This record gives sequence, C-alpha cells and structure tokens, in this order.
Amino acid sequence: MSLNSVGLRHDSVNFVETVALSAAVMAPSASMALNVSLIGGLVGTSVCLPFLLATVITLGMSVSIIHFNQVYPNSGSLYSFTKVGLGRSLSWVSGWSLYLAYLTLVIGVSGALGSYVSTLLSMLDLHVSWLPLSLMLTVVMWIFSYRDIKLSTKVMLALEGVSISLIVILATVIFVKTVAGGHWTWKPFTLPIGHGASLAEGTVVALLCFAGFESSSTLGEEAAKPTRTIPLVIAGTIIGIALFFLLSSDSQELGYLARSSMGPLADSTMPLVTLASYYVSPAYATLTIMSLTLSLFSCVVGCACTSSRLMFAMARDRSFFVAISSVHPIFRTPHRAVHSTMAVSVITQVLFDVLIHGRGTDLYNYTAYVTALSMLLSYALVNASAVRHFFLRSKRWPSFLALISALSLVAALYAIYANLYPVPPYPMNLAPYITVVFITIMCTLSWVSSRVSTISDTESITTHHDAL
Repeated sequence: MSLNSVGLRHDSVNFVETVALSAAVMAPSASMALNVSLIGGLVGTSVCLPFLLATVITLGMSVSIIHFNQVYPNSGSLYSFTKVGLGRSLSWVSGWSLYLAYLTLVIGVSGALGSYVSTLLSMLDLHVSWLPLSLMLTVVMWIFSYRDIKLSTKVMLALEGVSISLIVILATVIFVKTVAGGHWTWKPFTLPIGHGASLAEGTVVALLCFAGFESSSTLGEEAAKPTRTIPLVIAGTIIGIALFFLLSSDSQELGYLARSSMGPLADSTMPLVTLASYYVSPAYATLTIMSLTLSLFSCVVGCACTSSRLMFAMARDRSFFVAISSVHPIFRTPHRAVHSTMAVSVITQVLFDVLIHGRGTDLYNYTAYVTALSMLLSYALVNASAVRHFFLRSKRWPSFLALISALSLVAALYAIYANLYPVPPYPMNLAPYITVVFITIMCTLSWVSSRVSTISDTESITTHHDAL
C-alpha cells in the first residue's frame, strides 16, 4: 500500500496528451538530428531502408505491449506486463531495466541539452559551460515533472510540435528544390551497394530511434479509457513517427546528394543545421538549433514522468521502498519518485564534469549504450511474457501473434548482441557492466523490500490476532 489514500488522478489525460508523452520520450526531432548521419556512415546513401526495417520490427514488438494494455493497463508498464507471464523475479529485471533506460535518457539528454544551449549562446558571444546550463534547465524540467501531468504533457506537445514542424518545412523545401533541379533519386530506399553487411547495424541504430514507443503505458491509470486510448497511441505514434523519420532521412540524403560541395551526409555532425543554412537561410539554421533544444527539453520531461510512474508502481507493489509510492495530495503525481530520478540526474552530471571533464554531448553518447541495452532487455522479457501468458497458458492468442512476438524477442536479443559485438571503444564498452551491476543492485533492493513488507504484514496480523 502507499503511504496515503491519494492515488494518481484517473481519466485525467486525454488522447492528444497521451500522444504528447509518447512522442516526447521518443524525441523524433533529436533522433533525426543525431542519428541519420550515423546510419549513413554504415549504409552509405541508403539511409531510409534501415528505418523501413526498424518500423516493421517495432510494430512487431508493439503487438505484445498493445495487447497487455488492452487487458492489464497499469502505470507499471513493462514491469507489470512481465510479471503476468514470467513471475515476480523476472518482472524486477524488466522493471529496473526499463527504469535504467529512462534514467539514462534523463541524464544523457540533459547533458546534450546543456551543450546545445551553450552552442546557441556562443553564437551571441556568450560563453558558458554546458554544466551550469544543464543544471539550471534540469531544475525547470524537475518542476514540470513534479507538477500536474496535464501541464507536463501540454508543454511537451507544444515543444515537440514546434520542432517537428520546422523539420517538416525544411524537408519540404529540400524536396521542392531537388525535384526542380532534377536531383531526385530513389537511392535512399535502395539496397546499400557495398554496405550490405552493415545494413543490420544500421537497422539496429534506426531501431533505437523508436525506443520509448511504449512510454504511454505508464499512463495506464491516468489516461482516459486506457484500454482503448493507449493501444491506439502506441500504434499511431509508431506509424506517424516512422513516416516522419522516412521524410526527414530521405530529405537529408537528397539534400546532400544535390549539393556535393557539402560533402557526404555521413561526415556531417549537424546535418539538419547545415541543410537549413544551405536551403533556407542561416537564420533558419539558428531556429533549427533552437527547435532541437526544445525537443531535448520535452524528452527529459517525458522520461522523468514515465520513469517516476514506473518506480511508483514498483514501490506500491512492494518491489521497492514503499515510501516512494507516495502521491502528492494536490498535483496527484508520484513526487518522491520524481525527486529520486532528478536528484540522481543532477548528481551524475556533476560527477561526470568533475571526474571526466567531458562535454554534455559526451555524456549523452556514453549513456546511450546503457539506454539501448537496458531497454532492449525489457522489450525481450515482455515479449517472452506475452508468448507464455497469452499463447501457452491462457490460449488467447492465435499462432501468428505468438510467432510475431517470438520473432520480436529474437530481434531484441540480436539488437543486444549487436551493441556488444564488436566491442565498442572505451568507455562505451563499460555499458554491459554498468547495466548488470545496476539491475543486480536494484533487484536485490526489491527482494529486501518484498521480504520486509512480508515480515511487517505477518507481524501486523499476529498483533491483531493477539489483540483479539
């Protein structure tokens, strides 16, 4: 039980606000800014093909999560879904894996946000290190996450909406100019010549752009008509963002192919900004950088909201310290879980700057491997849970749905393998150890918490019996 009788506010988040949370965590604008050139380095000009394959795989992975949301909507998300089919112990692994993914996104994206704002200020001859900027913005994001979920989703919707709109406008301008100039080509959608072996690696990177598609599941107790709303949001968000990914990645590759003087897309560190400057104006390029900071801001708020609800559900279920399950009496948010997540983020950012002396973008790059491994592990477990519960145990599923989930399990395991081998350079090679140590420690705390709760309940029953 929670410490008080106040719970999350039911039926308080509408369909659009639920979409906003899901889109914010996926941060499609930031993904297009950071990952398309990386994919281009793996597959050459065929940057759209990995996104097509990743869309199919993500839709397959979503089958299990959608069906769980139709039957067991819960703020515990994949933790609760894994518990249904695989039991409590593996649900701890799934829950803490997913929490670690959200936590590292909060930490890493906060660092990247500080770096982007620092870059913006340097254009105005104001030179400020990324850390104070990141910490200042973290406090602001902390406040949004702590307050009413409706306020948070409205902010996320506005920020990500502006960012996506600017990128769509840029893509439209590039398409118009490349078609008018006779530079249109289907190369971004063709099989990569000479890069066939890297297509799988490119698909793994594209797959990670969809990470967080399940985040609306944490609104299972706050969304209006969750058994209908959340499945629609998950499926619709995947399809809508997939179209955005294809539009943006195609326009980026076409833009670089048409302007050979810019060099290949794979060599660009900020392709969207470069394209905005070439095809529109330097002012629009500055506006594009600003829009990316908005996307990063909304991503942190979204991840803080989802991670806190996941931790809250685990604490309420006595799989973590019960005190964390406290809900704010006015805002009806899991405030202690929010404080825990954001405090860890602040401490990690400070330690990284003091000990490593790296940039905020370095913090993002280092934590990204942990995010990938932990999130994929949770995806694998929830698909295994679905096959066991809906197909083997309850016989609710036909064979083809079980096959889709089984193949999705294999895809998640392969993606984990692809992030481990070949061994990435230091310090990214530490990601598996960090992931295993964190999950082990947190699962141990879950075991201790559950044992303490059991002993406490037994003593309470005994005392009550003696009093009678």
